[in-house]
Amino acid sequence: MPLTGGMNENLDGTKDFNINAMKEFDNHTVHASAYVVGQRDKPDPRYLNAPPYNVAGGSVAVEKAGHSVSLHGQHIPNYGNRVTASANVNVLKTDAHKVDVNAFTTQTIPKAGPNFSTHGAGLDYNFKEKLGANASVAHTPMYNQTNYSVGSNVNLYKNPTTSVDFKAGVNRTDTAFGRGNWEKQGFIQFSKKF
Repeated sequence: MPLTGGMNENLDGTKDFNINAMKEFDNHTVHASAYVVGQRDKPDPRYLNAPPYNVAGGSVAVEKAGHSVSLHGQHIPNYGNRVTASANVNVLKTDAHKVDVNAFTTQTIPKAGPNFSTHGAGLDYNFKEKLGANASVAHTPMYNQTNYSVGSNVNLYKNPTTSVDFKAGVNRTDTAFGRGNWEKQGFIQFSKKF
């Protein structure tokens, strides 16, 4: 079972740690991970009672033939806990096209206030791992809030260790108080494996 991990130092002096494991079986693969985000070596004088980290969590996932299920949990100090279950089904896969349908449910358990859930679903399309499009919707019944997202991506450059992608999309949030505006976003993502 290969293990990988990493550590990043942030501009504010905090550190992020992660460890990942993967085990391949005859007809499926199991992935597990654990992480800590925003770990502080010394107290931050701006936040006197701040916890020693921002978020800690872990996940486990099982994947088979493009289909997957996963469970992810995280603890956010001074806030509470969050657990997410998700599933992905590959409905089409050819040499040129790939279509996936996904769904999730998240249970948030704050230290103060009632628990609440968010449920969502999405659709992802990919053409030859160069062009992609996606759409998703998520609803939080407690707040009568619905989030919509539509996006696209273009791979500009890719080799075995490096990838450069352009991503763009729009998001909108509707609540009981009215419909939100479509907010546009776009960015270039650079990824490097060492």
